[in-house]
Amino acid sequence: MSDTIERNIGEVAQWAVEHRDTAALRQLLSERGCYIYGAGGFGREVAVAVTEQGYELHGFVDTIGSGGELVAGRSCHRPGELDLAAAAEAVLILAVNNFKTPVEEIIGWARSVPFADIVYVAELPDVLGPQLGHYWQSSRASVAANAGQFARLHAMLGDARSREILAALARYRISGRPEHHPEVDREHQYFPPDLPIGKPAISVVDCGAFPGDMLASVAAAGHRLENWYAFEPDPANFQHLRDVVDEKGGFASASLFPCGVGDRTGLVRFSDGAADASRAMGDGDSGGGGGVMVPIVRVADVVHAEWIDMVKLDVEGFEAQAIDGMVDLLERHRPRLAMAIYHRPADLWELPFKIDALFPGARYAIRQHGYNGYDTVLYVDL
Repeated sequence: MSDTIERNIGEVAQWAVEHRDTAALRQLLSERGCYIYGAGGFGREVAVAVTEQGYELHGFVDTIGSGGELVAGRSCHRPGELDLAAAAEAVLILAVNNFKTPVEEIIGWARSVPFADIVYVAELPDVLGPQLGHYWQSSRASVAANAGQFARLHAMLGDARSREILAALARYRISGRPEHHPEVDREHQYFPPDLPIGKPAISVVDCGAFPGDMLASVAAAGHRLENWYAFEPDPANFQHLRDVVDEKGGFASASLFPCGVGDRTGLVRFSDGAADASRAMGDGDSGGGGGVMVPIVRVADVVHAEWIDMVKLDVEGFEAQAIDGMVDLLERHRPRLAMAIYHRPADLWELPFKIDALFPGARYAIRQHGYNGYDTVLYVDL
């Protein structure tokens, strides 16, 4: 089976080389200019890259636009208001890039215009530059270069659905086309009904607890939240979390920690105020300036529980360090681990391999809970 996924990745990669040549896409942009679908933050970021590279930007397309409303100094039209004759001469760059918004209808409309071509989000790091490679997005060639890693992970997965999701993610990371995206289950994040925990009352360590959605997720899955150990470093997010706890309840006891998690206790600079996208800052962020300093802790140092049934990890790229800070806790309790594996391109395989090295014989599954390649979660029974 593992050789099959390597072969499939190779075939899709070859298709990309033959049919989605980067130089040809750039030449078409140079000749025709473009519209950008998506007038939010990512769309404006794409607009900067387009104009800096000398391509003509005809304007934005978005459902928020009306009658040529200006966005970043450019006209923004609803799809039905766009001059289709002009659109057919231009390239459309898709800049819808979040976990909440499916793009099938947008792409269906764009293909019906039809535009001269469509550039998909997965293609942007190659076509417009690596600065547009956010979270899982990177050069399409990197997927083919890591076909062996995909194959190794494929062999670790214990169910057919997980293997199908992994194969679809490999295709999607190369093409960016919605028809290649794995099926999305938005309703059962952290508690897929086909991966039951098997206990009515559970104790949960929740790393990256904003916006407090663990409460609703536990209830929807038919469990009672006995003990909730919730970590959230962003100051505004933590205040929101406290408000949710005060308003909703839904647990026997809750311990809220206004800090992040890692492999040590200390301070890190944190890009705050971005809601669920707030994250620890790296050396490449704002030259090391900006943001706020927040505390981080080793989970094993601060959580002293009689039992733990589940550990959730969604900490914006700090998952590996967080694991290092809770190895003894995981060894002692052997909980279900639900971990985000999409924040960085290699998280998809490096994080499962890390767990496998620490806990040989663990059982693995993958479920896709967000659109556009986001909210890919690894479920591990240690």
